[in-house]
Amino acid sequence: MPRLHLFNPENDIALATGSDNFTAPKAALALRASGAALPLWYGDPGDTFLAYGINTRWLDSVRERFGIGVGVFDHRSANVFEPAPWGWSAAVRRDFLREGFTADSLPDNSILNRWRQLSHRRTAAELCRMIAPRLDFAIAPPAVEIDSVDRLSRYLADNRSVIIKSPWSSSGRGLIDTRHISAAEALRRSEGIIRRQGSVMVETAYERTADFAMLFECADSRCRRVGLSLFTADASGSYTGNALASDSRLLERLSRHYPASRLNAAGEALREAVECLIAPCYSGPLGIDMLVARLNDGSALLDATVEINLRMTMGFVAHSLSERFLSPGSEGSFSVTPAYNSPAPDDAIIENRRIISGRIDLTPPGGLFRFAAEAYPL
Repeated sequence: MPRLHLFNPENDIALATGSDNFTAPKAALALRASGAALPLWYGDPGDTFLAYGINTRWLDSVRERFGIGVGVFDHRSANVFEPAPWGWSAAVRRDFLREGFTADSLPDNSILNRWRQLSHRRTAAELCRMIAPRLDFAIAPPAVEIDSVDRLSRYLADNRSVIIKSPWSSSGRGLIDTRHISAAEALRRSEGIIRRQGSVMVETAYERTADFAMLFECADSRCRRVGLSLFTADASGSYTGNALASDSRLLERLSRHYPASRLNAAGEALREAVECLIAPCYSGPLGIDMLVARLNDGSALLDATVEINLRMTMGFVAHSLSERFLSPGSEGSFSVTPAYNSPAPDDAIIENRRIISGRIDLTPPGGLFRFAAEAYPL
């Protein structure tokens, strides 16, 4: 069945509230509106995406240049599509009901609550505990869940260089780096998180040398590995972009920081753990963020479960761009930036519906955020 895609990047915030009566912040709504056409680049022929007031001239040009068979939803034929949001929550279920989907064609509240609980950062900690005994090398220990300010105060007294994270958050939001603020300020910020979300997750702060993710797909109680995602973030941890390259080239880059054999072993251990813990009750894309850290003695340490995302991720978008639209002889980057920071307009050189070099906007002009791909020949 063809899918109806909905780009709802505010979903992690919706998960934190746990309610269908959710209104996204203005910045999140601007990101959603700017990126509404992003499913063009990862959807399949016959799929559609939900957008309002799309620039049809831009859309027709892109579809013709790249032979894209994804169209815009007509708001009339919901029953012939499978709903495919960026991420699932009670709030997005409400959105699909408004578009004409019947309640029995959507996940019910009990399923959504189960997926919400699996999206909690404690799931990443559980995966870490599951895979560590299966590996013949050490990985970073799992995050610690703390449910009171008093307990957190005692923990910080013995562990000063840590990152405190909200249970439901992503892309640098909800992070408190205790290396740059006083313990009192860290406790003050954490108190609100604990009050709203019930706890915080605390992990060691590392000197990072590489940020990346492994991409998985769950279906029919099984899990398969999809590929790799090598991404960049700013000083606050907010996502800024992805490398565009084949998985073999991405693994080659990562192997400069950490042995490829160990990365593959960790990936297979994670696939098995996800198949055991998550796949029996979840179907869809799943990304697990990781990092390589440099320790004081100069050795490298793998943190294999920094974060788990039970949803589409920008890494999946970059992977699809690399596989479907990037020339085999090229590499590049995928970026998400405020529109006023964006570089020069479209100058991409395209051959056989693949980008050889130059830059192209992946979403229509006029949004507050710009999604772009840039390529260069090897």
